[in-house]
Amino acid sequence: MFLGFSGLTFRANWYKKWVQMSIMSSPFKHPKSGIYTHRKGVPKRLVPIIGKAVFQQSLNTKDLREAKSLIIPLLADVDNQIRLAELRLTEDSSQEFSLRDCQF
Repeated sequence: MFLGFSGLTFRANWYKKWVQMSIMSSPFKHPKSGIYTHRKGVPKRLVPIIGKAVFQQSLNTKDLREAKSLIIPLLADVDNQIRLAELRLTEDSSQEFSLRDCQF
């Protein structure tokens, strides 16, 4: 059965959303030092608010298992910062921020 162009677009969007995003949020091994880092891109519309295009932080380990356990709280923090930047972009004044929330 022919899916047409819309079917291909759906497949591309699914791949980008689930497969590429999971790859991006996994620990990245530096090719020379072997130390794992955390990298996550910032959506282009949020770069002026956050002030950078990529969140990157060293996990200070060469062990993949340890890196996978260390990346979980970092991912939560980055996702929280992106969510707060989206709220600032929409200028939702009904949302209250704590001092911790406003630190970028």
